[in-house]
Amino acid sequence: MSEPPAWLRNEFQQINTDFSDAAVVEQYEERMGEFRDLTAEDAAILSILGLPAGSRILEIGTGTGHFALAAARAGHRVTAVDISPAMLEHAAGQAKAEGLTGVEFCHAGFLTLSVPAAMFDAAVSVAVLHHLPDLWKAVALRNIRQALRPGGQFLLCDVVFAANDGDPRPQFDPFLAAMPPAMRDRAAGHIANEFSTLNWIMEGLLARAGFAIERIVDTQAPLIQYLCKAEAANVPTA
Repeated sequence: MSEPPAWLRNEFQQINTDFSDAAVVEQYEERMGEFRDLTAEDAAILSILGLPAGSRILEIGTGTGHFALAAARAGHRVTAVDISPAMLEHAAGQAKAEGLTGVEFCHAGFLTLSVPAAMFDAAVSVAVLHHLPDLWKAVALRNIRQALRPGGQFLLCDVVFAANDGDPRPQFDPFLAAMPPAMRDRAAGHIANEFSTLNWIMEGLLARAGFAIERIVDTQAPLIQYLCKAEAANVPTA
C-alpha cells in the first residue's frame, strides 16, 4: 500500500477523549445514557429512514455499535466503521454474543473510508463529524455521498451551533447546563478543542457535497439532526 499524502489529516488521532482505552469504551454507553436514550434514538432513526428489510446501511463512527446492532436486528445489512479498534472489538463482541451476522465492522473513518461507489441505501452518523475541522468535513461528506446510491438517505446528527446574529457564544453555557454535572468539564473541552461548526456552514457543506436537505430537527439544542437525500446530479466542482 502506498504512503498517504503528507497533507492528509490523521483522523485516527484521538481528541479530548481517548477511545483506545478499553475502560473508556466500557463506560461510554453508560455515560451517554445519562443524557441520551440510545435505544429510542436507534428506533427513531430506523423509523425516519423507513428502509425495507435487507437495505444496505453505512454507519460512520459506530462506537460501541449500538445503532449498527439495532439495524442488523431489523434485518438490514450494515457496514459499521470506527477509528477506534477498542470500540470495534467491543461492538463485534456484542454482535457475536447476539448471533448477528448482518453487520460488518471496519477500522476506518470519514477520510479513509474505502467502499464501492453507490453501494449503500442509507448512511448514518451521530455525534462524530465534529471531530473534523470544516475543511475535512467537506471531504468527509463527499466520501459519504459517493458511497450512497442516487436518492440514498443520509442522516447526520451532531453538535451544530446557530449564529444568526453572528455570535454563537450565548449558546455555550446552556449547552453545558444541559449536560449531567459529571460531563460538564468534558463538554467544555468539546467547545474549546473540537470542531463543532455553525448551522449555515454545515448546511452549505451538505449542499456542496451533493445532498438535498429534506428535514432539520433541533433534537436538543445544539444537537441538530439533518435528513438528507443524495442528489443524482453531479456535485459542483468549484
